[in-house]
Amino acid sequence: MRASTVMIAGALAGTATLLGSGIAAAEPATVIAEDGLYTVGVDIAPGTWEAPGTSDPDRPCDWRRLWKVVGDTSDPTYIIANNYTRKPPGRVVIKATDTAFRTENCGVWRMVPAASTGSAG
Repeated sequence: MRASTVMIAGALAGTATLLGSGIAAAEPATVIAEDGLYTVGVDIAPGTWEAPGTSDPDRPCDWRRLWKVVGDTSDPTYIIANNYTRKPPGRVVIKATDTAFRTENCGVWRMVPAASTGSAG
């Protein structure tokens, strides 16, 4: 009976080691396809983002960079920067220090590739 207990304990320890040893987390997205609230560094990557803007003249594009997410994301206390506009395209720099980004009716956001700073040759 004691030998089987040791074998089971060994098997469980091996399984715990296997499960905890390197299942890589997904990279933050570089495309925001839908309206919503996204955590910076987890859901989306920091960087410069562009969206086509609203396609409905009755509903402006509304985005917000947030330093804290508490219930109502329209509370100006927690907004770092925002825009509410009908003029396309939308462009925003989301910083790694931002907590979240909220978007509504802006279209698909895509990260703009960083400008090359190296020299050719």
